[in-house]
Amino acid sequence: MFAVASLALAVGAATRWTPAGFKVYYLFGAVLNVPWLALGTVLLLARRPFARRAYLACLVAFTLASVALLAMAEVGAADLAGQVVPEGRDFLPADVRALAVLGNVVGTAVVVGGALASGYGLRHQRHLRARFEGNLLIALGVLLAAGGGLFAFLDRSDKLAAGLALGASVMYAGFRRASAPVRPAPPPHPARVVP
Repeated sequence: MFAVASLALAVGAATRWTPAGFKVYYLFGAVLNVPWLALGTVLLLARRPFARRAYLACLVAFTLASVALLAMAEVGAADLAGQVVPEGRDFLPADVRALAVLGNVVGTAVVVGGALASGYGLRHQRHLRARFEGNLLIALGVLLAAGGGLFAFLDRSDKLAAGLALGASVMYAGFRRASAPVRPAPPPHPARVVP
């Protein structure tokens, strides 16, 4: 989704924006990427199958609603003319922009909460230090990406691309750090024998 949004941005900024190109950019850049990213956290951490299925069902409904509302939004060539990065706030309906906020808030809460909970659980296990640090980087990356979506809502769409790029880079660094080979756990201290 980050790649699709980035490609739509590059094409729109380099040539000229079309309504379809802007909608693809907004859908994948500001609305859907963070809640779908949160699905990974739910699948990893939710212990009950019902919780995983419930989140997935809500996510599919959210995605369908987002696609439908954005497809129906009236965006004309005049709305996009002469802008390097168009401001969705100027012509997108409030319900579409509200979905961007909802998706970013819920997705960020899930991913950051999950990453912090995982990191907290690993904090005293020195041999899992890389996973602890990776989780914290992932949480930071999601905050940066979601911040880009928030800027798009607040009439600063030029900051969306920077937030997405920085967020994706930090998340990738976190993934790489968390995926580092695990050092063996230190042997337990031998029990003292009391004579």
